Amino acid sequence: MSIPTGGDLTIGEQPRTAQGVEQDRELLTGIAEEMRLARDHMVGFPVNLDFDHQDLAPFLAVHGNNVGSPNEPSEYHLHSKQFERCVVDFFADLAGAPAGVAFGYVTSGGTESNLFGLYLGRERHPDAVLYASTAAHYSIPKIARLLRVEHVPVDVDAEGAVDLSALGAEVASRPDRAALVVVTVGTTGGGAVDDLPGVGRTLAEAGVRRQHVHVDGAFGGLLAALAPRPRPWAFDAGADSVAISGHKMIGSPMPCGIVLARQHDVERIRVPGAAVGSDDDTIGGSRDVLAPILLWQELRRLGRQGLAERVRNCLRTADYATERLRACGARPSHLAGTNTVLFDAPHRTVCDRWNLLHVKGRAHLITMPHVTREHVDRLCAEIAGEAAAED
Repeated sequence: MSIPTGGDLTIGEQPRTAQGVEQDRELLTGIAEEMRLARDHMVGFPVNLDFDHQDLAPFLAVHGNNVGSPNEPSEYHLHSKQFERCVVDFFADLAGAPAGVAFGYVTSGGTESNLFGLYLGRERHPDAVLYASTAAHYSIPKIARLLRVEHVPVDVDAEGAVDLSALGAEVASRPDRAALVVVTVGTTGGGAVDDLPGVGRTLAEAGVRRQHVHVDGAFGGLLAALAPRPRPWAFDAGADSVAISGHKMIGSPMPCGIVLARQHDVERIRVPGAAVGSDDDTIGGSRDVLAPILLWQELRRLGRQGLAERVRNCLRTADYATERLRACGARPSHLAGTNTVLFDAPHRTVCDRWNLLHVKGRAHLITMPHVTREHVDRLCAEIAGEAAAED
């Protein structure tokens, strides 16, 4: 996709003429069409492009604001909090939270969700040290700086998950400090899943009495929950807070996420009546009204069973991609239960055309819901053609 660079996009002093407004509309329509067509080669990023919410266009003609707590009305009456609560309830149940225990809201994405969860942990234990694997999301060191907490990166094992022995040694070396631990469920680099129950055992063996365990399940939470062989990943396995992405497995035209935590922990940060008549217990305060509606519409359409089938289809496509890439000599590697396939990076032009991330000579193919076997076949044909041309 090419964003126009030759035209003048400057915002001027004078109002735009009618002709100019029409030209701008044509420009934006063209860019939108290019972005839509680019979906056909978007196979390297963990984002789902299989959605269409054009029927929600009327919401673009009003200003909605889910200001303040999702559980309370505010003095601003144009909101979608009723839909937000339904979305939160769905994910709280999926994450194994007992009825009435979980608080949650729709965030701007995984970073805000992680920030909220770790903020709760810091407020519970002001002296806490933050432990996270070296493969954790890039937002974690940034959040540590924002919250002014000590951050200790922990080595990973051969599969890219946090090394429990290394974690135990780091925690044991600070016996008087609380532990704020990030458990990554689906690393960006390869989809690895930290052992949440194992982290709990490690903390107990190290004698940790004060802890907050935050699960970053933005990428892999739904895979862990809905795969044919589910993995422990949330509240019923020891989490205190959980981050889930909205624009990855579900799909959305803008980044969004969901954060879940225990009600009694959120009470620690709640400021009564601070946000135009509503309690303030979110990071954003004023919040997007459209994202909860988008998520609700898609979840309502799919239901839990449809979402599970979507996950399983992604995993089947990953298995297929692994076989096809092996057949064309790309030396793929693929962790069971994930939808990320690593392989020898082809020529840069192929990587660019297919939106493939490549790190240290390895490319990432991520079989999100819009990625089909036909995409895989076309990519492999290009890789094979490149190899033949070199011979």
